[in-house]
Amino acid sequence: MGFKMERAILDTNIYGLIVVDEDRDKIRYSIQKKEAIIVYGLPVIRKELRDTPKSIRIGGANLRIALLGLYDELTKNRTLKFMSESEKLANNYLSIYKEIGGYASKVEIIKDLTIVACASLNFLDIVVSNDNKTMLSEVALKSYKIVNQLKKIRTPRFLNYEEFKKDIK
Repeated sequence: MGFKMERAILDTNIYGLIVVDEDRDKIRYSIQKKEAIIVYGLPVIRKELRDTPKSIRIGGANLRIALLGLYDELTKNRTLKFMSESEKLANNYLSIYKEIGGYASKVEIIKDLTIVACASLNFLDIVVSNDNKTMLSEVALKSYKIVNQLKKIRTPRFLNYEEFKKDIK
């Protein structure tokens, strides 16, 4: 990353990976203290984390509470607002996605497309996800690029969890 401060959004699955990572304290420290990266949240991501069953425990702790605590800690009330433009852009992605061979249903992929739309419209630098079936599929990545070029919007970089960990060290 160098000296440039970057703005990022972490997909829902990334919070779960951090919570179970043996280096979680180092990761949290790198994100919070080095300030090379600023993490933003989205209501749709927090809602998905809240939907974690209350009964699941990890290392003696309640997983749902751990996930929500981590989310709140990393985003520090930096929550992107859901805008009608985000919905329109997500639907544009979906149209192109279907046109160029995407097979996931709208129900399966719309949250991912909305996250990318919000990141694009808010000029975020990075989207971190390990969701290779939908959000990071080749067809989805192509659809973001096509639509964003047409709309003259910069497409964020996409990193998986391991790349993100290397990037913040």
